[in-house]
Formats: sequence, C-alpha cells, structure tokens
Amino acid sequence: MPPKNKITHKFECSQPILLQLLLLSMLSLFFSRTALGADSLPTSTYFGLDTMAPENSWAIRLEQRANSWDKQYDNDGDLKDLGTSFNGVNLNASLFPTLSFLGAGASLGTTKFSTSNKTQLSLLTIGYGLTPDVTIGAIIPYGKSQTHASLAVSDGNVGFNPAFDPATPIGLSNFPFAPTLAGVAPVGTSGVQQILNNPAFGYRYKPLRDTSREGFSDPTLGVLWRAYKTRKESLILGLGVRLGIAKKDDPDNLLDVPLGDGSTDLRWRLEYFRELNHGFDLHLLADYNLQTSDQAVMRIPGQGQILAPYSSKEKLRRDLGDFYETDVELGYHWSNWRVSGTWHRYEKEQDQYRSKVDTETASLETNTYTRADQYRLSAAWSGISAWQQGKLPFPLILKLEMQDTFAGRNFVDVRDIYLQMTVLLK
Repeated sequence: MPPKNKITHKFECSQPILLQLLLLSMLSLFFSRTALGADSLPTSTYFGLDTMAPENSWAIRLEQRANSWDKQYDNDGDLKDLGTSFNGVNLNASLFPTLSFLGAGASLGTTKFSTSNKTQLSLLTIGYGLTPDVTIGAIIPYGKSQTHASLAVSDGNVGFNPAFDPATPIGLSNFPFAPTLAGVAPVGTSGVQQILNNPAFGYRYKPLRDTSREGFSDPTLGVLWRAYKTRKESLILGLGVRLGIAKKDDPDNLLDVPLGDGSTDLRWRLEYFRELNHGFDLHLLADYNLQTSDQAVMRIPGQGQILAPYSSKEKLRRDLGDFYETDVELGYHWSNWRVSGTWHRYEKEQDQYRSKVDTETASLETNTYTRADQYRLSAAWSGISAWQQGKLPFPLILKLEMQDTFAGRNFVDVRDIYLQMTVLLK
C-alpha cells in the first residue's frame, strides 16, 4: 500500500466498449472462415479459459473491467473508510509547528474527509499460434481512474494574519496566522487548501479535489507453451515481460491513482485444466511477478508525519515487492454454457526504497506488504457452434464475471465486474 502521506489505491482501470467492438469487427474482415470443429475443441478452448491460439491462427480477447471502492483493509486486516488517516484530524501544532507560537490550543480546525474511486480497464489480448502448443502474444491495457474527494474543516480558532506577505519567508515578523479572538475569520476549508497549495507554507500539494487519469497501463509481451495435454487435461507454462511505461505516481497529488506502477516485471505463469465427471471441470492458475528495481520521484515523510513537505522530495531507487496471484476454479458446463466459482489470492511483498543521500526511507516502506482474498463468480457462453451454423460472423465467446474482496491487508475493498469477448480467427 502507499506511504502514509499518500492516498493512492490499487488501480483497475477505460476505453469505450464500442471502440473495442469496432476493432473486433475490423479484425474479423481480414480472416476467412475456417472450420473450427467444436467437437474437436477441448473445454478450455471452447469456453476461452486460456489464450492459447490454434496453429497459424489468432486468439483475440477484449476485456472490459469496471470497479469501485470507498473502503480498505488496514495492516491488521480491519476494514476502514478510504482516507481514514485524513478524517477527524485536529490540525494543530503537531501538524503545523508554526501554530505553537499561538499557544497549546491553537488549531486550524478538525477535518471531515472522504474519498472514493471508480476505475475502468480495457484489456486487448492478442495471441498467435506458432505451433499447436506454442502461442506468442501481447496484453495491451488502457485505463481511466476517477477519484472523488470531499474535504471540510470546521471548529478552528486560528485565521490568517491580514499583514502576512506570502512572498516573504515566514517568521515572527511575517507570521501567517492570528487567533480568531483578534477579529479574524477561521482559516476554514478554503484556507487549509491554500496552506496545502501555497509554496509559502512549504507543502505545494495540488488541490484536494476530484481528479482523474487516463491512458495506457503497462503492457505485457510473452509466450505460452502447452507442455502437456490429453483430451481431458492440459498444462500451460507462460513467460512474459511487463513493460513499465505507465506514468508513475505524482508525488504532489494526494489523490492521484496511477494506471500502473511503471515498473518492468518478469512474469511466470502456470495454468492447469482438467475435465472432471458429470460436466464439472477444474481450472488452476498461478502467476508470479518479479518487479525489477527502477527510480521514482517521491516525498519522504518523517516519523509520524501525515503530510510530507515539498522539500522532502527526492529521486529514489525503488524496488517494488514481488507479487503472485493464484486461482482455484471449479466449473460446470453443459451445451454452450459454463458457470464457475473461483477463489483468488493476491499477495505482494514489502517495497524497498533507497536514497542517494542516505535519507531515511522507512516511512515509505511501512504497510506496503499487501494481501487480498477474493471470490469470483462467472457465466460464459460459447458461440462457436452458432458460428458454424452461420448465425455469427465469427466464433465469439462471451464471459461475464463478478469478483469481490472478502479479506485483505493494506488492500482496497474492491468489487470488479468483467466482460470478456474472445474470438478465434484464422
């Protein structure tokens, strides 16, 4: 999870679905109809459970994800409101030391803060079958993240000194504050925003208001190898590189939600599928991601600091924790339909940061170990038979999924809705 001075969240992120359908239709025009024998296809291919492509053919998947969250699991696994560390905070001398000159009870007020996030993600996955058991491909993600924020500050007994000159350094002869007993109005919400934004106060944060990001996340290039197969089971191994091209976290925006971490990762994947009796099947997945070290500009909060000053900003050596994801999925299929239930685990190791000038960076590493337990329910329909009967222009597989978080540590309480469209083209 993020450092304590930063309100960021794991993103899941947008591209209009009509654009995806247009792309899918255009791609289909380049390929002639070739008989794909439904009876000869294993269940894993018939329902698009993997992205292995037939030899000399393409497998193309368009996936649209949408999610939202306003709560998160803390380091103890307790569920709390998002941004809770900024809510109900007394803005006194412990946060703004300058206020100590006005006495022990001086305060800008108490905060009332709430935030939530809505994100969308479009994933285009393209695979080409070099052989019946080797597929090369790419995953291209495009996303949009929207954060809503509400800040109010009340019950303060300190206002701005009318004689304060923000162009002159703060000092006893140019003191920024005055008690409300002197006839000035409390600083209030707009005044606190000014303190966070105005360079004179040393923070220089962007305003706490609704914000959004849109663009490409980190794409993956890779290869899949079907190492073992029979009519009823298969084992697929994958190797890929996720390229860290996404714009990194903005250290001057407390509400910024990046579309990717911008780190280049090495990915290993193991996928196993087995037909069981009476229409049931088992699908297992393990995906390990080794995140390579890079550099990032960040603010470094001091011990106990909620807000890090602008002067703390440095370019650091960053090594984000490696993470893995696992799925255990039990499905049931009949005719052209399949339903399934999945247990999903996500777990990431602690991040590490190093300063070139030996600044202590432990505050950035605190509470960055992350874990989430989620369940997923899905329903899929295969249109391969309908395509063979001339009812569809290309073989289309549709899948709708809902994934929900039920436990975690330093992870947002997110619910995802996925819509997948997979086609096999030759």
